[in-house]
Amino acid sequence: MRKPKLRELKEALRAAFSPRYTTHYPAGGHTPPDGFRGKPAYDSDHCIGCGACAEVCPAVAIRVSDRLDGDKPTRTIQQRWDKCIFCGQCELHCTTGDGITLTKEYDLATLDRSSCAQSIEHELVVCEVCGAAVGTKKHLQWLARRLGAKAYANATLILSGDGWRQLAPAPAPRMDEPPLARNDLMRVQCAACRRTTVIRELWGE
Repeated sequence: MRKPKLRELKEALRAAFSPRYTTHYPAGGHTPPDGFRGKPAYDSDHCIGCGACAEVCPAVAIRVSDRLDGDKPTRTIQQRWDKCIFCGQCELHCTTGDGITLTKEYDLATLDRSSCAQSIEHELVVCEVCGAAVGTKKHLQWLARRLGAKAYANATLILSGDGWRQLAPAPAPRMDEPPLARNDLMRVQCAACRRTTVIRELWGE
């Protein structure tokens, strides 16, 4: 039987008298290193409700649902970490960069999967003509701030970026005929209605 080499003997002695390398988890706490991809978390101050995180989620762990009925239309973004694969795509492709981030929280074990969900709500802006969802209020205001003076090329961004100030004391009622008229240019509209209004204004019927 061959005797162990001196290098191997040295490593064995060093390992025997050195403190253990592993952590004390679960008996004790553990602090993950920087860059650890743990539980995703929304930041209500930076999330604008654009839904980009749901578009890029490969595990379909993020869902966007709009509720247009009622006095206050809302958009709810729900994220489930029991389906999350912690790839970090939501954080990477976040429009603002800080709307959703992967924290260092890793102890997510539970016996109740219904508790593995978090959601954030945003006020929705709807088209004054057809009632379709235009986007969240925070998203439109964020766009108006980013565009600066260029935002005045779109009436929807003017009305949202200026704190929803109106050009008149009260919004004028829409006429039933014609469906889209010149006075609709200064209304909150979706992309389809805005395109139709501009085409009719420039080229007529």
